Amino acid sequence: MSRAKVIPGAPAFWRLGDSAPPGGAHAALVPGALAPMLPLELPDRLRGMARERVAGRQLVEQLAMPAAGFEMRPYTAKGKKQWSRALITDPEQEAAWRKALRPGCVSVLPDYLALPAAEGLWTIELSGGMVRARLAPGDGFTAEPELALEMLAVAAPPGAVLRLGDASEQLDGFLAGLEVKLLSDPAALRKAGFSVLRWADATGGINLKDPPSALYDRLRGKLLRWRVAVVCSVLALALWMGLVALETRRLQADAVRDGDRAEALVRTHFVPAGPILDVRAQVTAALEAASGPAEPLAEALPALTRLQIAAPLLTADTLRLPVASYRADTGLVATVEAQDFAALDRLVEDLQAADFIVEQLDSRAQQEGGVVARLRLELAQ
Repeated sequence: MSRAKVIPGAPAFWRLGDSAPPGGAHAALVPGALAPMLPLELPDRLRGMARERVAGRQLVEQLAMPAAGFEMRPYTAKGKKQWSRALITDPEQEAAWRKALRPGCVSVLPDYLALPAAEGLWTIELSGGMVRARLAPGDGFTAEPELALEMLAVAAPPGAVLRLGDASEQLDGFLAGLEVKLLSDPAALRKAGFSVLRWADATGGINLKDPPSALYDRLRGKLLRWRVAVVCSVLALALWMGLVALETRRLQADAVRDGDRAEALVRTHFVPAGPILDVRAQVTAALEAASGPAEPLAEALPALTRLQIAAPLLTADTLRLPVASYRADTGLVATVEAQDFAALDRLVEDLQAADFIVEQLDSRAQQEGGVVARLRLELAQ
């Protein structure tokens, strides 16, 4: 319990299987020898599930056992963008630990992760014939004294050692030989210049209370709940788009039908011969002709006469009239060359002012300069 007081934010500790646990929230500690933390060599570019898959394959080779024979939990050290160590446990052993939990348990951890952790600090505890060591925020183990000494001998020496638990001549002699500051009271860590990690950072996201698949199961459950809403939304959108498409086709069909009806009416009552270029203008001209003195319709004028009427405008200023043609289905079409598009626009305005209905079939700039356009001409009256 004393360690919980020196680790900021830590709950009370209870070793799984000991006497009755604390009445409130507590963390259950399991033997660290059954949950070792192993280093991995992983490229920094790997992220997410890809990183976990590569780590799993490395562990299969290191442990010489199938992937189903162990559970892996990444340990994310504070300040590190990527994890490079993983906690390994036996799935059946994990299940047994979870069955032995008591109400109020908030997390299950290997006992070495419950030791105070700080950069440059070793925390060594001997209890029950086992050595628990925290060599760095992301490194620790639980082992027999002989094996622990071998592991400590190959580790980088610390700036100081916090020595807890039972005395051991062999272990204490090794630590004294490091020639670093030896502390026996966790309360002295701050005075010695060490900032002990808070509980959330010290655990590195490790919690054996739930199986590793629990997170993915929760995500899968959320996705299943959302799936119905998404499917309904997609169906509603598809239905709406189908209705819009049907309405669009109906409106297009109505427009074509109404256009055919309007053209038939114009042909029957207003423009019995010749092309229908501008329904509004031609109908207006026909009505004015019908309400005024009887004059021969412009449509009855020969094409040559209509060209003679338009010729002064088509050849005015810098305009040229290279070609003019007449066909029954197209009417009178004049090919005009102008200095620029502005001059072409003025020509169209002049022709309209002279009671011509003008349809510009095409226009383009010429490589040698100027523009050329094809104009369909009809007299309004």
